[in-house]
Amino acid sequence: MASSSLRREKYLITLGIHRILDRRYARLMKAFSVRKMLVTNLRNRPLNDSNIDSMSNLVLSLYHNLVTGDKDFPFIPIRGNFCSDKLVTPFAQTGHTENDTPSPHIVSPPGVMVPPAGSNFPPQFLTPVLPEKADVYVLKADRRNCVSTLNVDGNAVTRVISTVYRNEDTEMANRWRVTDYSEEGNVLMSVLCQFSEKSARCAKRNAEEESSNGSPTPPRKRLRL
Repeated sequence: MASSSLRREKYLITLGIHRILDRRYARLMKAFSVRKMLVTNLRNRPLNDSNIDSMSNLVLSLYHNLVTGDKDFPFIPIRGNFCSDKLVTPFAQTGHTENDTPSPHIVSPPGVMVPPAGSNFPPQFLTPVLPEKADVYVLKADRRNCVSTLNVDGNAVTRVISTVYRNEDTEMANRWRVTDYSEEGNVLMSVLCQFSEKSARCAKRNAEEESSNGSPTPPRKRLRL
């Protein structure tokens, strides 16, 4: 049973890559590789199966950014497998359901995220403001967001991948906020993504290999809030 001090739901999602199908990204990693990513739920309701399954195509998009610094977050088709493990959750204890109203102890302003208890994250870190009710055109106007559309269970979902900052001028590596909106503009999911230490080390090696092969890694973009 999760400790009462753990106020955020966390998952470990694992992507096993047998083969990258798009040759443009074939050098991103070797065949039969595994990448693991921690997902922290920033909402006060549990993630559901659709939320988790929709991340299967997200892992390599974020990994591509970690290796290259490219913020287009391309869809990279693969042949492989995907699984998830729930590490901790507060909801089993409190009896929360997906439709519950916000609980005061985990509510935070939309542009500031409070890290889970016991984590090594800084006291707070910043992202672009992501309101409960969103206008897609406003989200796209902020260059710190990458906005795309995907299909989840037959429904169109707007996905926003946002830059995370340590302060107004310093972007954090290996951190992304991912927020999904319904067609009506309502928040469906908002999570913080971070690759495991081992996967992050692999990304660093991949970046060094790309650089030594004459494909220098683009510098990370710095944008003021």
